[in-house]
Amino acid sequence: MRCCVSTKADPADYWVRRPIVMKNTISVVIPTLGEETLPRTVEAVLRQTRPADEIIVVGRDQSGRMARFPGVRFIDTGRPASAAEARNRGIAATRGDIVALTDSDCVPLPDWLARHEEAHTTGQSVVGGGVELSGTNYWAQADNVAMFHDFVPRRPAGYRTLLATLNLSIRRSVIEEVGGLDETFPRAEDAEWTIRICRAGWPIYFEPAARVRHAPMRTRPSDVVRHWRKLGYSSIRVRLRYRQEFRTPRWAGSAFWVLVLSPLIAARVTAGIYRQRWAWRAWKYLPVVYASKIWFCQAAAESIRSGYAFDRSQNIPHIAPRRDKLAHADPAMAVSARVTRP
Repeated sequence: MRCCVSTKADPADYWVRRPIVMKNTISVVIPTLGEETLPRTVEAVLRQTRPADEIIVVGRDQSGRMARFPGVRFIDTGRPASAAEARNRGIAATRGDIVALTDSDCVPLPDWLARHEEAHTTGQSVVGGGVELSGTNYWAQADNVAMFHDFVPRRPAGYRTLLATLNLSIRRSVIEEVGGLDETFPRAEDAEWTIRICRAGWPIYFEPAARVRHAPMRTRPSDVVRHWRKLGYSSIRVRLRYRQEFRTPRWAGSAFWVLVLSPLIAARVTAGIYRQRWAWRAWKYLPVVYASKIWFCQAAAESIRSGYAFDRSQNIPHIAPRRDKLAHADPAMAVSARVTRP
């Protein structure tokens, strides 16, 4: 079993479908649990060279930070909601042709939406962007390297098997067809979703120029350990469900072998990361990167023993078409009709 896999894909491997290209409206969805970094994310979206036609923030805002942004729609979930649930609620409320997703610990660069729209106008349906690793301390940056090494802007553009929802845009018509994110996944829901989209015949494309800066709040050793254990517990379920895409070996369903082989698995994955030239400058994070794969495997073994890894249940909400679609905005406008600057 590999804790990280090649995400390259050839659209010829799937029944390929393409959208009809036309002028687009774009809705941005941001899930949140009330993080203090949320205003920074919203401000970055408001400063786009290609203004968003609609911005929706979904989750909790106990501190009232969203009051600073009267032109941004806030949907209060009333309780802490998983990323999958929050994104689904936001997507269901959108009215744009394209839904752009990012996270509340990300800062999209000024041309982020313009780059995504450019990829869509060339015929892409699902577009993932580059992730600049901007951790605020050693532990946050080590977690970044371990998690998003395959999405750094230095990676080449091309088709993938999976993408991450912290920087993703997708035509709403595709979501209406395949459904939203599976809410039975507390983690790894984006991998499951984008693979499912790919299997439905929609090629997914990585455009490294559409960049966000990612500064996770995992700034302590305990934060990083907890993150990778939670990720491993859920991710093994995706890997066993989509064996073809991950090239998951048969023995990966055995907790015994996952534990016994975990040092070798971690070494192989870490070597693959540091085989990339850009990673040479990140050598000081190597011990944590290697350890993160061990924690991943340990949690995966726990998931296998508990039976969760083999759970085939799903909770995929249907996203209904919207009749009240947004009017097409002029990209030259500094501010769209739906968004006002604070």
